[in-house]
Amino acid sequence: MAKIPVEIPPSMKGPAIYRIRVEGRLEAKWSRRLEAMNITEWERPDGGIESILVGRLADQTALAGVLNTLYELHLPVLSAECLEQG
Repeated sequence: MAKIPVEIPPSMKGPAIYRIRVEGRLEAKWSRRLEAMNITEWERPDGGIESILVGRLADQTALAGVLNTLYELHLPVLSAECLEQG
């Protein structure tokens, strides 16, 4: 009988690498306020701009802080993905 792979959900504790996509332009100077996440821009085929943040966050509290800052900057979050735990 074949085993079905089980995906382990992100943990509430410990570090993880995240990728967060937001609508709009986010200048690199915000990196320090956003837990030193790397910020890049991408121009969509429709001409819209997305900013993509990638970086290792210490825990879910740090993730919540980044998302809160993005909210305060009025940048709609398009997605948040956990790429790797640990």
